[in-house]
Amino acid sequence: MLNPCTVWIARPLQWLAMSAIFLTPAVATEIVQFTGGPTQTLMLELYTSEGCSSCPPAEAYLNGYTENPELWTRYIPLAFHVDYWDAIGWKDRYADPTYTARQRNYAIQNASRTVYTPAFVANGAFWRPGILHRSPPSSDKQVGTLRVSVADGQIDAEMKPLIPLHAPLHLNVALLGMNLTTQIKAGENAGRLAEHQFVVLGLARTTSDDAHWNLNLPKAKLTATRYALAAWVSLDDDPTPLQATGGYLPGKTNQLK
Repeated sequence: MLNPCTVWIARPLQWLAMSAIFLTPAVATEIVQFTGGPTQTLMLELYTSEGCSSCPPAEAYLNGYTENPELWTRYIPLAFHVDYWDAIGWKDRYADPTYTARQRNYAIQNASRTVYTPAFVANGAFWRPGILHRSPPSSDKQVGTLRVSVADGQIDAEMKPLIPLHAPLHLNVALLGMNLTTQIKAGENAGRLAEHQFVVLGLARTTSDDAHWNLNLPKAKLTATRYALAAWVSLDDDPTPLQATGGYLPGKTNQLK
């Protein structure tokens, strides 16, 4: 069992706008399509920090999904690096207050008074993998099909729900960095080489009343040798994913905009 680091919630936080970021993966000419459904895809979120000594085993567990044959078809993994440990000796360059706000929103939705790292959320519900050998609970809900296309830095998405959904519907898109490493020089993990997969490097959201969305591909705060994309639909201010899809993006380098 992991020993989580805990922080008390002072008050609910609203969705925070992403700060200005300047890099985007080079996927200019190739059209990429992702489809999830009609059975609900399991979106597994890890809230983590390079400043947390309890996080490396949880990150190793999430990293293992790169070898899972059901990656992107059954499982959509994401690693959100939170910023509330940045003041204890090591600043996590992947951390963002937006991700901290998302975790706190989950805590509010689940009637929890605390946030902590490492923390797993499986389709909106807190989940503990025990000794990190268990798989998250799968879903057999028939919710509908989510289709996402990426071309020229633009995203076109549509969901065909099988259950009644009340507008507005939000499409959330995360740009994920793969094969990332950090030599940590201070804090609780000083001297450790951190290895990261599925790191959220950029996040965007748009709203629709007809389950059809168009938006720009999120820009990345930092470069990676490989990128992936995760997209999911949610309702109102509830971060819980209704349906999700994703996959690897073409291109290995970033281009300045």
